[in-house]
Amino acid sequence: MKKLLAASLLIAGVAFAQSGIAGGKDGLHQYNANTMGQWTFELGTGGNVSLDNWSLAKAGVIKDQNGQNFGVYKIDGSFAGNFNFAMGVFKWMDVGASQSLNYDYVGSSTGLEEVHHMSTIALGDLDLWAKFALPITKDSSVFSFAALLQVTAAIGETSAGVRPRHSWYLAPEGWYTNPYTANGPVVGLNAIMTADWTKRGIPLRWNTQVGFVYTVEDGYPNALTYSTGLNWFVHPKVDAFLEYSGEMRVSGEHYDISPLVDPMIVTPGFRFHLSRSLDLGMGLEVALRNVKNPLYKMKEEKKDINDFIIKRVDDHGHKSYYGYASTPLYAGAATLVYRFGGDDEDPAVLAAQSYAVDSAAQARLDSLLQARAMREDSLARTDSDKDGIVDLKDNCPKTPEGAQVDSVGCPIDTDKDGVADGIDQCPGTAAGVAVGPDGCEADFDKDGVLDSKDQCPNTPEGAQVDVNGCSVDSDKDGVADDKDKCPNTPAGVTIDETGCPLDFDKDGVADINDKCPNTPAGQVVDSVGCSLDGDKDGVPDGIDQCPATEAGISVDSVGCDLDFDRDGVPDSKDKCPNTLPGIKVKEDGCPVRKKENLDELKKGIQFKLNSAKLTKNSYGTLDDIVKLMMQIPEANLEIQGHTDELGSDATNQKLSQERAQTVMDYFVKKGVESNRLRAVGYGASKPVADNKDKAGREKNRRVELVPFQN
Repeated sequence: MKKLLAASLLIAGVAFAQSGIAGGKDGLHQYNANTMGQWTFELGTGGNVSLDNWSLAKAGVIKDQNGQNFGVYKIDGSFAGNFNFAMGVFKWMDVGASQSLNYDYVGSSTGLEEVHHMSTIALGDLDLWAKFALPITKDSSVFSFAALLQVTAAIGETSAGVRPRHSWYLAPEGWYTNPYTANGPVVGLNAIMTADWTKRGIPLRWNTQVGFVYTVEDGYPNALTYSTGLNWFVHPKVDAFLEYSGEMRVSGEHYDISPLVDPMIVTPGFRFHLSRSLDLGMGLEVALRNVKNPLYKMKEEKKDINDFIIKRVDDHGHKSYYGYASTPLYAGAATLVYRFGGDDEDPAVLAAQSYAVDSAAQARLDSLLQARAMREDSLARTDSDKDGIVDLKDNCPKTPEGAQVDSVGCPIDTDKDGVADGIDQCPGTAAGVAVGPDGCEADFDKDGVLDSKDQCPNTPEGAQVDVNGCSVDSDKDGVADDKDKCPNTPAGVTIDETGCPLDFDKDGVADINDKCPNTPAGQVVDSVGCSLDGDKDGVPDGIDQCPATEAGISVDSVGCDLDFDRDGVPDSKDKCPNTLPGIKVKEDGCPVRKKENLDELKKGIQFKLNSAKLTKNSYGTLDDIVKLMMQIPEANLEIQGHTDELGSDATNQKLSQERAQTVMDYFVKKGVESNRLRAVGYGASKPVADNKDKAGREKNRRVELVPFQN
């Protein structure tokens, strides 16, 4: 939660040079062909924020190098921001810089995001740019054109984040993608066109741009960038805009070129001109990749996930894999720009506002003057407060009724207590004494003690007070008698807000007598506040759903017998505890059909002496197990290899692993998916019989088949 709060304090965004989100004057993702003017400066910040986990990875699925799913929460966040600066060097040339700051909030049930250092606030790349107004542009023309040169320095953090901030960050095959940096210099060239119809009295401006991004680092993709936006000047202080912008890779060694996979967003919003110097823009970014899956179905989202798998590694070597999400599905975006220096008014801004001036202004002024004259005439004949002074000459036109006034209609207050003579019932009040509306000394809390003597002037109404006006507290526990539900509490006892001994865990036993002060809510306790456990299974009676468990039996969190294979027979009575899902079993937990009993089938898996090669008699048994796995597609097996203790630990470990792997390889060869299997060698570490005699060693040389769940 702290990470989410810290990240929410960032104003997030992408470092597009002189687009609205990194400065500029229009919208959020638009490039304007107009230059700022010589020695005009801009300081700003801007960006976007999204709170859905699909803003981090496609379908919200992230796995580590062992294939374990991070278990990403549904509400996570993608945050990215920048701080930007720009200045007009000449009338026809602007330069600037934008430094991005990024944060991806990856919350999960497994905590793997902490291990992989994903949720870290980190710098992105530094973007430097220069914009040139082309000489074909004329001041009087609706159309203007400019060229923009960008150079990006790859200074971003390489071991943070999840979602790549640009399409050209995708690393070539065999490399790891850094979400916040291009891993090398980037050069961009953009062509910009602006059609400004405000010069013709029409409150519209249209900007469009196309650019090419070249990555110097070998293997990284080059890309096209594009944007277009229409601005409607609904008021001199407010613009409404609608934008379409995106990126499209045009090269790359590892991923197919697919424009619909790369960033592509539509952004409606408003831009507020708070003053001549300050702009605030806000909008909603909607990713067009929503069109492919408008109902947000996980199955649809996963269709092409393997075509764009991102590999990531942190600075400790932890690796992760997930589908490429180019942008959040939805994001709130904002920009704040402060402009100073140069001309007092930007000609483009004046033109945008000129449409709001009309001939009705003079008519409104005439109406105001006429209303003022009528009001003055009315005041010359009216005495609103009935104090004998007409309103036109009355400097205090709201004098209370009955108050004595001077020649200009203001109340006379001889004793200077704030209550006018005539309504002051105590006209000789001493200086500095607080009085009530009647001019007499006040008793603010109505406790019978005047404020000048009341040491507790805010006593609650009805409370019993002493001579100083303070509430009585007979047992000295800090709670006044009128609020104290336990007025005879012994000295030194910790109490709650009602004055009664504190019972922190609400179990009915006061903390002073409670030997178990943190008992969970709802549990039955004894006289000293500790949970009862009648069957001694470690689960308190209050939550024990099986309160008569026999001694020594392992139970689950609610106090009932464990059932590892979920076949309906508790482990304490189950003679075949590794039965696969859906298999029909007898009362003792063993399958009705022998060929469905893993504990029997495993006995038929034999190896040649001191070898990982299977005997010929083993293949029939293995084929029976393969058939069983095909019939139950949701079943997963861990093949465990075990040896006796003869030989060295290293030799036994190696032999047990090789034997388990041999069985797994056979299963995969026969069509069982590898992700449903795992081979583990335990050497001689888990004997089931005494290794001192031959019979015991034979039992210890075995293969176990244990189901597991993903």
